[in-house]
Amino acid sequence: MNAMTQLADAVTNSASVAPSPADWPAQRLTEARGIVVDFVHHPDSLIILACRAIAAHSPDPRERGEAVALAGLLIAVSNRRPKGGDA
Repeated sequence: MNAMTQLADAVTNSASVAPSPADWPAQRLTEARGIVVDFVHHPDSLIILACRAIAAHSPDPRERGEAVALAGLLIAVSNRRPKGGDA
């Protein structure tokens, strides 16, 4: 078995396990929830994007509202931060 055969097998195996296109909103929602839960390890910009994904794809209106509120809070706080230069 050579490297090209292994590569072809890997592509074939990953394609057979690949999720269907209809699953992508659920996958993005799961990923976004994970980012928000582990917010300490992610930049604010990524958390805001995750909140937007939750607000767009969550079936729970309370979760959507909380995501919008958190994104708004992070945007407001980031606008207050000094951008550098002389104080």
